[in-house]
Amino acid sequence: MGPVSVISGAEAYLAPGRINPIFLEGKLAVFETATAAELGLREGQVVQASVRLVHDQPMLMLQGKTVSAPGLQASQVGESIWLRAQGGLLVPLAQQPMVSRIANLLYRPEVNAALPQLLQPGMLDALLSKVQRPDLQAQWRGMQLSMAQLTPAALQQAMMGAMGAEVWLARGMQAPVQDPKQLLRRLMNELSIASTDESADIEEGLIEKLTQAVDDLEASQVKAVQAQAQQEVLFSMTLPFADSNPVELTIRRGPRQDGEQPVLTVNVHSKTEDLGPVWLKTQLMNAQQIELTMWAEQAFVVEQARSRSYLLGDELREAGLNMRSFNVVHGSRPAEPTNWTPSGRGLVVDVSA
Repeated sequence: MGPVSVISGAEAYLAPGRINPIFLEGKLAVFETATAAELGLREGQVVQASVRLVHDQPMLMLQGKTVSAPGLQASQVGESIWLRAQGGLLVPLAQQPMVSRIANLLYRPEVNAALPQLLQPGMLDALLSKVQRPDLQAQWRGMQLSMAQLTPAALQQAMMGAMGAEVWLARGMQAPVQDPKQLLRRLMNELSIASTDESADIEEGLIEKLTQAVDDLEASQVKAVQAQAQQEVLFSMTLPFADSNPVELTIRRGPRQDGEQPVLTVNVHSKTEDLGPVWLKTQLMNAQQIELTMWAEQAFVVEQARSRSYLLGDELREAGLNMRSFNVVHGSRPAEPTNWTPSGRGLVVDVSA
């Protein structure tokens, strides 16, 4: 999948140390845990703690560790409590009931973690074989792309489906059939209906995986809406293929500053048996200038990319684009220095009270 088609389709764990209290403004008694600084949290950053039942006692699960909190009730198990780093402490948000699922998705630390696993070849096919729904099987086949016959039109159609039916219905338009979230929800419902006493545990595990994948999709959609409110672009999706492993795609553009046109960045991550993991970063500047960086773990992939870079340059020129540079790096792509976080501007849900 080259850059032309892509553009066309366009924890820290708790550590031992100094003890400080967390105040839950009357909802819970004071209890102790690590400081916000020791958690690696920025001033004002919001984190989520969930109420879990541990040895028949309700406790808070915070950054991967259970924390005793006197005052918790068993009726609160399953609820979330949102805390903000403030003055070295973690302080609960005053309007806890206002923090909805949208906020949970907006501050979700990882997006597209479960979905790529679910979209591996054969995974969904095996799940769909458990239910008598030929329409869902047909829907899944229609969603799968072909790596050998990938076109900008097919990529654009897949992106439209990944945006979610809500977007198109809100615009008064018909929702695309290739909506992966609707497919997964229907499959979850069918698995629940088909569950028997003997298979209940297995089906519950499958439904949990599907739920995580739906959360991935919805988190991407909520983050995209919030980024738009901040005059940015942020869109992440996983492309399913019938003849290859899924491909992860992220499109990102920052806000305009000082009248300058912001850079549009397209990141593509793929992994196949023949080529191994490959990362491609495409940056589009001034609507015409392109800079490419590619990381590959296989030496022969690096050699081929370097030797054929002129062909890519020719293809880009035919599309009206100028390839300013193409760097090919032998190795894995380094981690991004910072992940996108909501700035608070035009926040889709109020978590600042």
